[in-house]
Amino acid sequence: MGWGGGVPVWFGARMARILIVDDEVHVVGALRRLLRREGFSIEVALGGEEAIEKLATFPADVVISDFRMRGMNGLELLGQVLRIAPSAVRVLISGHADLSSGGPEAGVISHFISKPWDDDRLIADVRALLGAQRSAS
Repeated sequence: MGWGGGVPVWFGARMARILIVDDEVHVVGALRRLLRREGFSIEVALGGEEAIEKLATFPADVVISDFRMRGMNGLELLGQVLRIAPSAVRVLISGHADLSSGGPEAGVISHFISKPWDDDRLIADVRALLGAQRSAS
């Protein structure tokens, strides 16, 4: 079950950091449990504005955001993340498949994951994205 079995995922000299953003507490909780169990350092935010604030003290390697949230939507948030933390991998999660087709948001989103997600696939995708980011830097 899973890829890491709780072994810390290192990014250079520190654990890989993931910021999870969703306005639904149960979704944040599910993703936090899954990713923490796999060895990632996790921070959560319940909206876009809170996520921007968290990035000031938690320089995330990956930002995973839901699309539909109150206030700032996930696409707007990831656009801001691109500006303030351009090296962060930006992952959008949505139940709306039309967002995965690569419109104008293609430059803002590093990766798209459909809801409901498959746990093993999500972990594999995050690890692959981190590997690609590490190779690029």
